[in-house]
Amino acid sequence: MTKRCFIAINLPQEARWELESLSAGLEKKNQNQLINFVKPKQIHVTLHFLGDLTKEQINQVKDILAEIAPKYDQTELITGGLGAFPDLKQPNVIFLETKEIGTNSLARLQKEIGERLEKLGLKIDKRKWTPHLTLARCKENCRFKADGVELSELSIPVKSVELMASRLNSEGPEYSIISSYKFNI
Repeated sequence: MTKRCFIAINLPQEARWELESLSAGLEKKNQNQLINFVKPKQIHVTLHFLGDLTKEQINQVKDILAEIAPKYDQTELITGGLGAFPDLKQPNVIFLETKEIGTNSLARLQKEIGERLEKLGLKIDKRKWTPHLTLARCKENCRFKADGVELSELSIPVKSVELMASRLNSEGPEYSIISSYKFNI
């Protein structure tokens, strides 16, 4: 039996409340569009999507995270403007940009974890990692509107990294934490 897994930075509840307000404003502006908004409790920063893993592979990933996470200090993310993949004119994914204050430790963490995952034989995304918070996914030809929606800068403390499971159901994905690994204080 396998589990669909990914490695992520989860958000504290206070940040989720702020994002709930932002998402509600964006949803109101885009009511007649083919846009699926992410539930605020599901919003996170993905470090690596792993796909379907066996129990043995999950245990190997746990070992990697348990070894690597304590080497990194807690940090902080600041939210920026809205962005989209591939772009805001024809978006597939709409996100809130984030950047790390001071150090670039999350990029180093993401890279180090990726290198270790590859040694296990897992496929990882080779594109340049862009930390972001996915707010919505668009169907074809959506016209996303954000004018007049207030974006206030959020400060998000980053204290741990999680191995997550994703279960797809009729209402969209449901995420659960498999295990959590604290950063150095």
